[in-house]
Formats: sequence, structure tokens, C-alpha cells
Amino acid sequence: MKLFAKYNRINITSTILIFLLGCLAFFLLLRYIVIKQVDEDLKIEKNEILTYVNRFHHLPNIIEVRDQYTAYQKLDKPLHIDKIFTHTAYEKNKRRNELQRTIEFTFPVNDAWYLADVSKSLEETNRLIASIIIITITIILLILIVTFFINRVVLKKLWRPFYNTLETLQQFKLSNTNAVQFNNTNTDEFQYLNTVLTNALSKAQQDYQTLKEFTENASHELQTPLAVIQSKLDLLIQDEHLSENESGIIQSAYDAVQNLNKLNQSLLLLAKIENKQFSETTVIDLKEMLQNKLSQFNDLWKSRNIQVQTNLSEKSIRGNKYLVEILLNNLLSNATKHNIENGFIHIILNDDLEITNSGISHSLDENFLYKRFSSQNKETGNYGLGLSIVQQICIASGYTSAYNFSAPNVHTFRLDFHASI
Repeated sequence: MKLFAKYNRINITSTILIFLLGCLAFFLLLRYIVIKQVDEDLKIEKNEILTYVNRFHHLPNIIEVRDQYTAYQKLDKPLHIDKIFTHTAYEKNKRRNELQRTIEFTFPVNDAWYLADVSKSLEETNRLIASIIIITITIILLILIVTFFINRVVLKKLWRPFYNTLETLQQFKLSNTNAVQFNNTNTDEFQYLNTVLTNALSKAQQDYQTLKEFTENASHELQTPLAVIQSKLDLLIQDEHLSENESGIIQSAYDAVQNLNKLNQSLLLLAKIENKQFSETTVIDLKEMLQNKLSQFNDLWKSRNIQVQTNLSEKSIRGNKYLVEILLNNLLSNATKHNIENGFIHIILNDDLEITNSGISHSLDENFLYKRFSSQNKETGNYGLGLSIVQQICIASGYTSAYNFSAPNVHTFRLDFHASI
């Protein structure tokens, strides 16, 4: 859930809850005040009746007043009653029950005791309270609606610099030598965030460039001593006076130097690809290039008794010829090295290229498939750079690579050439 939506949900929920509790408290307080005012009026009526009796020594005449009812009842014996209560009574004039507030009290008149009931109707009071509550709720709803739309407009505008920063971060690449530029904002917090990110990304770019230059320089400088070592070992291997044991030791050293040379070449190639040193592109006849590669691998496949089936259609793509050759070479080499004896390789070229081969009986872990030095078949003795190079070439050329495994032991790599013509 987005932060804006979460904030709106919490804000609206808490606001509605507060308003509901406020309405309830307002209703109870308003009702208390109104009832208290009615009670005061009833007490005034009581005092007027008692004052009249004390002065004139007889009951006052009952004067009909709207929504007020007075009644006297003679008692057989003295009683002391003085209470105020709310009850429902049937009103003859209105022919219906209504809620009333009544005060009852007793008093003597000429050696006789009387019970007086003075009642006031609460119907108008309740209507007034209901009207006030309805008006209050309507105002609250209007406030909620206006607040909701204000939040949507204002908060979106306030958070716009944050989303601009995220969009800039999504487009950021370490390999880009240009400094990252964030949009200016007059919000201090977002401006501070942009400043911190600018410094952090700038430091990351510097560290990346330093590491890349070190890799390039190290790989380049290693070429000369490796070539010297390899040439010296060539001379030693050709020496006829070497014993069998010495020849085996020198051959092992020679194989190790060759592997180190291949590793160095692969790392240097990756550095060059990432540094965009193969920007020149041309139209490539993919079918013709693939047929040439097939002829190069044919003897190797025959020696391992690997059955190869092809279905090649005419296909032209745009890319760097050198990189596309390495791309095909690595995919075919991968399908061969990780194959099994008496296995198969199927190659289909249509709009895209599919290379399917038999191999190990479980799927490769796609989380490590394209990572460097993460070969998932340790028996081959590879450094795990072949597929890393494939991925980097695809990224640099605008292609897409995908891997699929189907039981029992079928592995498929598919290339989608978005840059084809």
C-alpha cells in the first residue's frame, strides 16, 4: 500500500472516530443542558404555586400553557414528595404518547394535603436537539469530504518531489559518468534527502570507476607476463631431456596459465562491454553467422556423440558483430560443456533464437545464473563467466535472454532480439 493511501486511511478513520465520539459527547452535553433548563422552569412553576398557596390559602387556577400540563390531587394523609423524572404519557389533545419531564411535590392547603404534577413536553426539545445534531453531522461530513479532497490534491503536490527523486534513482546507472541531477524543491526535508543521495551516489560512482579502472588495468597488464610465461613453458615442453614427471608438472603449469589467460580475457571483455567500447553496430545475417559457428563446433559434437538438430530461418539483426559472435560462441559452448555423453542440442532460429540441450537433471538457480564466478556445475571446471558475458552483451545490445528447464534434463536458453530489423 502506498504511503499516501495509508496516511489517508489512518487520517480519515481517526477523524471519523473522533467526530463520532465528539457528536455523541455533544449530544449528551446538549441534552443535559436542555433537560437542566426544563428542570429550572419546572422548579419556577413549583415556587409560583407554593407562593400563591401561602398567600391566598387555596389552589391556584390551572392555566393551560402550550406543552405544559398541571394537575392537583387531594391526598388522604400527609405525604412528603419532591422529585423530578422523565416519563411517557398519553396526550389526549394530540392523541398519542409523548415524552414528558415532570415535577411532583406535595403541600398543605387549609389542613388538607395535595399532590401537584407539573409536566412539560420534551417533544419540541428533542426535535431541537435532533435538528442541531443533524446540522452538526452535515457540517462534519462536509468537513470530511473537503479534507479528503484537499489531502488528495495538497499531499500529492507535497510528495511530488519525492516521486521525482525516485524516478531519477530508477534511471541511475553506476556506469554513467555524468553526475546525477535531482529536481530542486523548496521542501527542506526533500532537499536534504536529495543532497544526501547526490553525495552517496557520487561516491558510489567514484568507487565504481576506480574499481573498473583497476580491473581494466590489471587485466591489461597481466596479458604480457602471461604471454611470457606461456612462451617459456612452450619452450620447456619441447625440451627432449625432460623426464616424464617433469613434463607432467610443466604441462599442469601450462594448463593453469592457459586457464588464467582465458579468465583474464573474459574479465577484460566484461570491462570493455560495461565501458561501452563496442558501440559500433551493423546489420548482421544471424543465420549465416550461426551456420559458421555450427561448423566450428561440429567436430567437438561428433567426438562426444552429441546429436544436433537445427531449424534456421532467415534472420537479420542489428548489433556489434564481434559481440554477437562471442554471444553465439558462449551459448553454444555452454550447451556443449554442460551436456552429457550421447546427449542432444536443438537450435531453432525464427524471430528469436532457442538453444536447447540435455544436461543435469535439475534446474539451474536463476538467482545465480548470470552472476560471475557462480558456475553451478563444478565438474566442468569453469569460472562461471560465460553466461555473465552473455547477459552483459544482451544488455549492451538491447537483447533479452531467458532460461527455462523442463523435465527430465532439458535446458533452454532463448534470445529475443529487440533490435532486429
